[in-house]
Amino acid sequence: MSDVVTPPEPRISISRKVILGVVFTLAMLALIALTSFLATRRFQLNAEAIALAREVLETTERLQRHTSEMESGVRGFLLSGEEQFLIPHEQGYSFIVQDIQQLREGTVESPEQQMRLGRIQGQSWHLFEMLSEAIQHRKVDGVTGASDFFSNSAFAGERDATMNAIQEDLIEFEQSERRLLRSLREENEEIGRVSTSLIVGGTSLTYISLLVACLFILRDIAARSRAEEALEVERNLLHSIMNTIPDQIFVKDTRSRYLRDNVAHRRYLGVEKEEEVVGKTVDDFFKTVRAEQSKIEDRQVFETQRPFTNHEVAGRTRDGQEVWFEITKVPLHAGGRLIGLVGVTSDITARKNSEEKLKHFTQQLQRSNDELQNFASVASHDLQEPLRKIQAFGDRLKVKHSDALGDQGREFLGRMLDAAQRMQILIQDLLKLSRISTRAQPFERCQLNQILKGVLSDLEIKIASSGAQVVADDLPMIEADPTQIRQLFQNLIANALKFQKPGIRPVIQIRARLFENRQQELSEVLTGTTLCEITFEDNGIGFDQNFAEKIFVIFQRLHSREQYEGTGIGLAVCRKIMDRHRGKIVARSTQDAGATFIVTLPVHQIATQRS
Repeated sequence: MSDVVTPPEPRISISRKVILGVVFTLAMLALIALTSFLATRRFQLNAEAIALAREVLETTERLQRHTSEMESGVRGFLLSGEEQFLIPHEQGYSFIVQDIQQLREGTVESPEQQMRLGRIQGQSWHLFEMLSEAIQHRKVDGVTGASDFFSNSAFAGERDATMNAIQEDLIEFEQSERRLLRSLREENEEIGRVSTSLIVGGTSLTYISLLVACLFILRDIAARSRAEEALEVERNLLHSIMNTIPDQIFVKDTRSRYLRDNVAHRRYLGVEKEEEVVGKTVDDFFKTVRAEQSKIEDRQVFETQRPFTNHEVAGRTRDGQEVWFEITKVPLHAGGRLIGLVGVTSDITARKNSEEKLKHFTQQLQRSNDELQNFASVASHDLQEPLRKIQAFGDRLKVKHSDALGDQGREFLGRMLDAAQRMQILIQDLLKLSRISTRAQPFERCQLNQILKGVLSDLEIKIASSGAQVVADDLPMIEADPTQIRQLFQNLIANALKFQKPGIRPVIQIRARLFENRQQELSEVLTGTTLCEITFEDNGIGFDQNFAEKIFVIFQRLHSREQYEGTGIGLAVCRKIMDRHRGKIVARSTQDAGATFIVTLPVHQIATQRS
């Protein structure tokens, strides 16, 4: 099985470092070899030049000796007259010519030496002729004539001058050759030092480079080993995570062949080992319409390279059990290239069953709501009609037959009429509560100042009779159901007027402020939404803070009907109005210290109206 994830490559791979190290080493070895070759070649050339210079020096000494022997032999012949002394003279010049020729060949690259040899050859020939003339005088004039000629100042001076010239040229020639020999030896020594330094330095540098390269390679190998170990740990962790997740997870290549999956997927396929899945396709496990659909989904992901998400399908397990799945497939890329896809299949059978139950419950709830609306319709017409008849005939009975009823009869009749009146008020309040949903109006922009003005107008008689003082801030404009907001204001102000301390003038303060929803004051409203907070504060009897939530429950009362009239539905209506407006209402109070009701609702409602 080929792993999708590969270990991260270093900036310069190990193989590249090895290649660079080998190339550098070969280059250094080539440089050392070239240096050795050039130094050796130069040594050979210098050795040949030194040998040639030594041979030239030997030839120069031989030339000097032949010249001296030629002159000495002539002297011996002049004194003794013996012919054997003429052998050096007769052979000397030919030896001198041979020596000069050898010197010419050995100094062919030196024009200066060639010029000296030319002079030496000419002077040697001149000396040979002079000595030959002295020999001829000895043969003709005898020893006396030869001695006189040889001792003649003109001849002797010319002979000595020629000999000196030859000697001077030979000395200069020899000195030049010795300088050349010394230069060649110094050059050899310099070449030896330089080549030795280069070879030693190059060898050392090559050794150090190899050592450094080995250290870097070993470090990279260790780092790669650590990376592979970490990768193996991550791979094992990935396997553990995948096998722990209850959803089916699988990876496919671009030919829809499985590369990897988890235990949940293998359990669905009916196999145990990953090797039984790798390299196979869905056709190897299922021959159903779902298998064809799966291949269509894969092609869609590969062609569009876009995710295929949250697709719900019905299917069956290998044992025939009906299940529901939610399928998500996303393209998998590596190095910018599409290499396959990752799929996640969640078993949503339990959720679908819950949705079916919820759907059934919703239908039941809808029927209940319909029945409630029918009840509201009946309550608004059929139930109130008998009450109106009871009240009408009770009033007639009270007016026309009061005297005949007697005191007890009139008392019973009065209680009956009061009960009917309370029943009618209760039915009307229940209708108000139900109509918050059944007769809700769309949200619109409402001027709260105008709504408050209308409420105070409706309560004008109560306010006047109680001597109450209502102080209100300038209220903002919000989006709301104006009828329900009017009912909210009326209930809260009416409560403040009703629950007052005896003998104390009621004072009701209404304040308003706008602020942003920062601390999630309203959980159903987004953070940053502008909220409107309206506070209704009175100086009435108040209540125990422990009952702050109880007072919003329908039919809950903190006082008896004899103390304070009412049905216990007014604040429940206020809470329901706030729920519809995604707002909230809370109460703050202390016994005998007045009460404060805080209404908070968004300034702008969402486009879809809550029902």
